[in-house]
Parts: sequence; structure tokens; C-alpha cells
Amino acid sequence: MKTLSYSGRNLLLPLAGDTLIAFQETGLTGMVFEDTESVRSLIQFEDELQITDLYGSRTLHGTKPGDGFWHAELERLNYLIGFRLASAVARNDGCLTLEFETGVRLEVQSTTGYEAWHFQCPLPQTSTKQHPISVYGDHGKLIISS
Repeated sequence: MKTLSYSGRNLLLPLAGDTLIAFQETGLTGMVFEDTESVRSLIQFEDELQITDLYGSRTLHGTKPGDGFWHAELERLNYLIGFRLASAVARNDGCLTLEFETGVRLEVQSTTGYEAWHFQCPLPQTSTKQHPISVYGDHGKLIISS
């Protein structure tokens, strides 16, 4: 059973060891992760995504339809499918950092003053014994519902 835990003032999302299996491209852009018990989780992005990998550092702009909608640019992240997360840290200031076992790091924080990302476990519309967990990274804070 996945549960939330803390490291100091930061929240550790229960994704360490989960594998990226797909990108959600309906509605907000998101990443779908699966654990060893087939429980799926979803992180959706609404703001800029900072990517740090072997190719350097770059920013993909927010995923809201209109300016900056980056569905097409997700192809640049396809190389992450099949890799496990080493950590998923939601900082108390609303910033989310995902670090893959390969060393690739993704970071998203609010640049608009609104919610920048959404975490849901289990994946909506799935049946599981997992107690629902939702965390949102807002401008300067976390919103937790579990």
C-alpha cells in the first residue's frame, strides 16, 4: 500500500522504484508510472518542465492548451519509458523533482502563480485496494488530499 512520507519539510511521493510506462496525452500532459504490484500512478504537468540529462539542461513550456502546449515535444522524453524513478520529491514550496535511475532529472514549479503539477495514485478510473492519494504543487505550497 502506497503512503506519503516526509523528509524534513519535503514530501516524498510513493513513486521510488516505479517504472515510467506511458505518457498521457489527453487533457493535461502526464506521465504514467507502475509499481511491481501493477498499481498505476499519474503525474500531470501544467507548467514549465526543466529537464537535466546527458544532453544538458532545457525547459519545455507548460502543457495547457494554447501557447506552450508541448505534446509534440514529449517525443524527446520517450527514452525514459521503461526506466524506474529513484526519487520523487515534492518540496514544501510546491516544486516537484523527479529523478530517474539513469540520472535524468525533471523539475516543475509554478511560474504562473497557479498549480504546476498534479499527482494521483491510483490512476483515475482503475480499481485497486490502494487508498486514493492526491498531491498538487501550487505556487509556494503543496495541497494534499489522501
